[in-house]
Amino acid sequence: MKTQILITCNNAIEANLIKGRLEVEGVQSFTTSENISNLIPMYNNMLGGGVQVMVFEEDLECAKRIIQDKLEPQSHKMICGNCSSENVELKGLNRNKLITALLSILVFVPFGNIRSEYYCKDCGWKLS
Repeated sequence: MKTQILITCNNAIEANLIKGRLEVEGVQSFTTSENISNLIPMYNNMLGGGVQVMVFEEDLECAKRIIQDKLEPQSHKMICGNCSSENVELKGLNRNKLITALLSILVFVPFGNIRSEYYCKDCGWKLS
């Protein structure tokens, strides 16, 4: 029997919750890359890293229906916690983060979190 990747999670806890949800519905599943994701969590979002939940090919469609809420992101309106404005935007890499990433690659040191962040356009508050 062939297996397929159902979903890749950021951590083992999330993957095991999904695995449990599938088992309750009678779908067999298992996780991969759990140990490496626990040992080196800073690399989870790079190059397909993270904990993968695997299912058998014939159970794939059923499993997708079970965890449909995890596969399709829900559209939530971002609201500033400081001024309650809905005028929030996602800002990507800025020059400082890009320089940090390049220097980190050159000296072979993990560069940590360089993810995009949400900022309020009205008051300038950073949403976490």
